[in-house]
Amino acid sequence: MLELANASGGDLAVPVPSCPDWDFAELVKHLGNVYNWVGTIVEGRLLAPPGPEMPRRTKETSPPDWMASRLDRLVGALRDAPGEELVWNFGPDSPSSVDFWCRRQVHETSIHRVDAELAAGVPVSSLEPDIAADTVSEAFTIFRFADVTDDGLLASASEPGGAGPATIHLHATDVDGAEWTLATAARTITRRHAKGDVAIRGTAWALARWCWGRPVEGEVEVFGDARAAETWRSTVVR
Repeated sequence: MLELANASGGDLAVPVPSCPDWDFAELVKHLGNVYNWVGTIVEGRLLAPPGPEMPRRTKETSPPDWMASRLDRLVGALRDAPGEELVWNFGPDSPSSVDFWCRRQVHETSIHRVDAELAAGVPVSSLEPDIAADTVSEAFTIFRFADVTDDGLLASASEPGGAGPATIHLHATDVDGAEWTLATAARTITRRHAKGDVAIRGTAWALARWCWGRPVEGEVEVFGDARAAETWRSTVVR
């Protein structure tokens, strides 16, 4: 991440186009704070959100140094914690295993690396297709979509006056079986092929970035009402 700041001449004030109101310093600070927060949870084996025990960045600590030190601490905490150790998280099944945080930090870092690359004006890096497909799956867990794949109960009708299309089908072109069909009004998802009101095809990494509101111009094909899909996406991505 920090080498990307150097690609912009070391200017931490450069704006981050995919995160309005942020500059590079704010992006780095954000990641440092996230790594600090998660590291405190995992290191302390907490069963509730961290409180006063969480370290704070001092004014003397630069955002880059803060992020680097917090990342080192987080990686150490994750390595030391047994995978089955139960800790608090903000997901629907808290407390759950430390694996929740391993997965979450991979995707958090991957998406914010895109932000850093866009700010630095360099090409967006690739991500392994299987990991990118999991970025998509995890996004809908974070967005609190209920997985009804096993039940096959995909709702198809949108609420009157609802935002966006009733169903959106995502199809990754580089990972076998990586498909998701979302019922936007019911907030349910099936991870299988199904006909949607809008279909979006592209690599798993392009779909992951689409889900998280990052630019993918020319990287996905949209069949159906693209504007409606974008309108709906803006209601879930912050």
